[in-house]
Amino acid sequence: MMTLPIIAEGPGWIVIDKPAGVSVHNDPQDVTQILRKQLKTGTFQDIHPVHRLDKETSGLLLIALNATLSRELAEQFQAHTCEKTYFAILRGAMPVNENYQSWTLPISDKAEGRKNPQGLSKDRVEARTNYKVTEATKYFSLIEVKLLTGRQHQIRKHSAMAKHSIIGDARYGDPKYNSRMAKIYDTDRMFLHAAKLKIKISGEEKTFESPLPEDFRKLLQSGNSSE
Repeated sequence: MMTLPIIAEGPGWIVIDKPAGVSVHNDPQDVTQILRKQLKTGTFQDIHPVHRLDKETSGLLLIALNATLSRELAEQFQAHTCEKTYFAILRGAMPVNENYQSWTLPISDKAEGRKNPQGLSKDRVEARTNYKVTEATKYFSLIEVKLLTGRQHQIRKHSAMAKHSIIGDARYGDPKYNSRMAKIYDTDRMFLHAAKLKIKISGEEKTFESPLPEDFRKLLQSGNSSE
């Protein structure tokens, strides 16, 4: 039976480090189904993922174990009063910069596609993604990202619109390029990771962190050795 790593827990909540490739909802082997077996429903009756992570994204996922706390925590995500930090590896070299820059083009709040990641003009809403390039090779760029809005696929869309799609993004990236990367580097994951979450739980501010996955470091090192 598959189990999910629990990195922190408290009264009525847990934080897991979700692997890439595991759905949060609507799958026979999604987070909810796995945790029901892992935690045993006789102990925890309710399992409520408080926020979204795409199936392809790894990293921190906050789970409430009762409906009341779930609503309280979800309000912070909806109001953008919690702080979420991600890391992503993008296609191509970008200038390393210690200061955050912003992607601010409006996007739709729907799952779009590579032909028009911004979505129809009538559906576009405000979107703001702050990012800084922390490392770059000849072929890849590692960025640290802070979301100021919470649109669907926001980091994926904004990076694709900037002509630096996330490595392995099957929806917004070039399929031929992704196929070539998967063959060369022996990985088919999408390189987006939820690395840090700062949020208040029952009035107490909590900070959770997940280190950069080993496959991120391996890809960056491979990119350097290929130069």
